[in-house]
Amino acid sequence: MPQWVHNYRGSIKIDIDTCTACRLCYEELPEVFSDRGDGIPIVYAKVIAESLIERVFQIAQDCPSGSIILE
Repeated sequence: MPQWVHNYRGSIKIDIDTCTACRLCYEELPEVFSDRGDGIPIVYAKVIAESLIERVFQIAQDCPSGSIILE
């Protein structure tokens, strides 16, 4: 992972129009993502622990629909 990932202070968004509800994000990283009840994820965590930042970037990269947006 690039060094700047450790200093990430941006936001995480879910594009619900493109999300396929594959459950990858909230099954792999329940500390950050949650199912809103219909299979579509929501960002559950208000603050992301530094120890989870690299995993968030990996989940965003692995998202099959590219629906996790890091800004």
